[in-house]
Amino acid sequence: MLIGLTGRPGVGQDVVADYLARAHAFITTPHITDDAATEHEAGHHVLVLDISSQIEAQEVYARAGVIVHLLDPSMPSFGPTNGIVLRAIDREIDATRGGFRAFDVLDALVGEAEFLSA
Repeated sequence: MLIGLTGRPGVGQDVVADYLARAHAFITTPHITDDAATEHEAGHHVLVLDISSQIEAQEVYARAGVIVHLLDPSMPSFGPTNGIVLRAIDREIDATRGGFRAFDVLDALVGEAEFLSA
């Protein structure tokens, strides 16, 4: 599975990355790169920590990945960074309030992907 994160700084990227690495053995990388694509193609879960443009989002989409936009309700939300367009299968998650709910949504996302690829 390939997940790309987007969201304002400080909304929980590090917490989400730590959780996915520990709970689901995700390999984390700061940007979408050929190495990340190779790891994904080899069957590893890959988490890209900073999807900051529509071009990077398209790279994730081309590899059947999903974008997770992290929100903080106490901060103004202008949607995903730099005009990234979320698709129906992408997710928006409040990662700051009640972290367990965010973890539940992430678990469901990973579980659904694993089920569909089986």
